[in-house]
Amino acid sequence: MSYESPIREPLIRGNKSYGDITEDICKHTEQLPGGLWFAALGIALLALGFGTYCIFRTVFFGIGEWGIHKSVDWGWGITNFVWWVGIGHAGTLISAVLF
Repeated sequence: MSYESPIREPLIRGNKSYGDITEDICKHTEQLPGGLWFAALGIALLALGFGTYCIFRTVFFGIGEWGIHKSVDWGWGITNFVWWVGIGHAGTLISAVLF
């Protein structure tokens, strides 16, 4: 029984076995990533470390670390949080509506 379509050209040329096809597909995911990937990983880890340090300072020393020393300036933190939560919800809503 032939698995070739009479309408179109074969998708895989040459006499490849299933093992050869598996090797061709998997070799890209089983190799070590390149140097650029490791550089991007290093930058991302530095950003993660800086963010963790900033959260640590905020939790242990308070929002005075942000330069907020007046009694009503704490509203900026709440407003900022609500803004980004709203943006996240809007993206989800738009995606759901478009779907």
